[in-house]
Amino acid sequence: MPELFLNGTVGYEITADRVRNFLASENSKEITVVINSGGGLVTEGLEIYNTLRSSGRTITTVISGIAASMASIIFLAGDERIAMDGTLFMIHKPSGISWGDADDFRKEAEILDKMQGGFQDIYKDRTNIADVESEINEGTWYTVAEMKDKGITNSERKITFKIVDEINNDISEVEDEEEMARIDDLKAELEEQKKINAKLAGEAEEAKLEAEIAQLKATNAAMNKEETIEEEKTETVEDDQKEIVEELAQVAAQKKPEVIETKNTVAETTMKNELPAFMQASSKY
Repeated sequence: MPELFLNGTVGYEITADRVRNFLASENSKEITVVINSGGGLVTEGLEIYNTLRSSGRTITTVISGIAASMASIIFLAGDERIAMDGTLFMIHKPSGISWGDADDFRKEAEILDKMQGGFQDIYKDRTNIADVESEINEGTWYTVAEMKDKGITNSERKITFKIVDEINNDISEVEDEEEMARIDDLKAELEEQKKINAKLAGEAEEAKLEAEIAQLKATNAAMNKEETIEEEKTETVEDDQKEIVEELAQVAAQKKPEVIETKNTVAETTMKNELPAFMQASSKY
């Protein structure tokens, strides 16, 4: 059963437009109106009362705190009327503010008396209060037991509000949504960490490969340097050998046969340049 909560002052937080909009938005034939109000504007309260009474719906009204003054009239719009534990109902004479001369005030008083007459008709029609005018004039408060005794309430059914279940469901849904959102955040963070780790691993592998490449390059450079040195040494040796050969060739080209006489025999022909200096000149013993 849809529930309409009327909390606050009639004519301010509680308005006829709000009630009409609620009824227009609900297709249910049964409506619960929960009231906690100290009253308010007479004309607004009467419009709400008549809107509920003429809605064609089965109306259950519930006092959850107090239904005083104009709110007491709204409460009586219910086909089933329930007062929750410890709640109060109050009726009193209507009051107003006026400005002007004595005639204006007398007219205002007449209007207030007529308003009270209208209230009395509603109380007589909807309750079992014996002397309505007297109790209105005195300003009377009723307990739950007195409401039952005076016919203000006509049901003792224990009621639970659907909105409580809806709130609990909403809380559960919110908690579930928050939990799912938290899980999604954790999953996203995990994926991000995986990406970071993969990137770091890739960078580490890249650095390792670069180090190995650098090491290989250094080794190759050292080997190339050694080969170059060996080649240079070989070329130097070859050049030295070539120079020696050339020098020997020059020496060979300069050889001249010469007979050296001695006292007893003639020496074999030899190369002049191969003899000691003192023997290179022609001499006899």
